[in-house]
Amino acid sequence: MKKISLLAFFLFACTLSTAAQTQSNTTPGPVWRVRVLPGKLNDVLMDMRKNLRPVYEEAKKQGIIVEYKIYTNQTQASPDDWNLALAVAYKNWGGIDDSTAKFNAISLKHYGSQEKVYAAAANRRQNYQGVAIKLLREQTLNPLP
Repeated sequence: MKKISLLAFFLFACTLSTAAQTQSNTTPGPVWRVRVLPGKLNDVLMDMRKNLRPVYEEAKKQGIIVEYKIYTNQTQASPDDWNLALAVAYKNWGGIDDSTAKFNAISLKHYGSQEKVYAAAANRRQNYQGVAIKLLREQTLNPLP
């Protein structure tokens, strides 16, 4: 029993040490939500240009998000591997929590009705599905003293 407690304490101490090292060597930046998508690349990009871009641009104007980016995967390991990643940056962790209702309001204004929002989402599901959603914290390396 003592060995298990000692091991648990050691693992906890290592976790704190790693967190402390990260904090002293870097400065936390925005929090990125990354959605990885396989699918019909051209159809997806056209939909993003027509529908997601205006919504994200408005969200940036309102301060809901800091930035958004799209990445393509040039080294797909298989036909089922992802070919597109959509990354959205929030100022901090709390920004993610507060974003859903605000995004819904912007989307409703963009599409004009809730029925059109649902239809666009259904069309989007035909072209791609999410493989993974990751939450990443950007870090900037601090200069040496």
